[in-house]
Amino acid sequence: MTPARVASSPSPPGRGVPFSASSAVPEAPTTIVLGLGNPVRYDDAVGLRVAEEVERLLADQPVPGVRVLTSTRAGFELIDLLAGADHAIIVDCLEVPGGVPGTVRQLTLEDVSGASRLVGQHDLTLTDAFEFARASGVSMPRTAEIYGIQAADTLRIEEGLSPEVAATVPLLARAIHERLRPRTADR
Repeated sequence: MTPARVASSPSPPGRGVPFSASSAVPEAPTTIVLGLGNPVRYDDAVGLRVAEEVERLLADQPVPGVRVLTSTRAGFELIDLLAGADHAIIVDCLEVPGGVPGTVRQLTLEDVSGASRLVGQHDLTLTDAFEFARASGVSMPRTAEIYGIQAADTLRIEEGLSPEVAATVPLLARAIHERLRPRTADR
């Protein structure tokens, strides 16, 4: 199995920052792990697969206050899925020209504003969904972590993932699960 490539150099503006598995998740009573994607557009399904793997890990080692969800849509549906949570972890595929397939980037809401991966053609962007919900008085997560996994191919109509992207799924899922686990004094 090929290890996931994690970006180690500074990112160009708007392209996120390198993912760091050692960053601590803020203490939050309710955390939603949300995987986004299209299950029949090859690597576009990577967010769904990471969420499924996180859910499997949580079945073996539960973490109170964590819910795992998946969606094949974005925009307004994100408001319904994330409303009331304190923290969100969102995983989707990413297409950066020249990017290395399987590379994980940690992004901010500003980084994904207008991103085609996180918006439907006639829908709100992820950033707009958060802003619209808050302006409407809907309680949205105070903090959000967004992970984009560089795709190799999202045009292929086939269930499955490219080998490079598939190799990233268990690694990112384990890193997310580890970050969700409560911190103890002996760690």
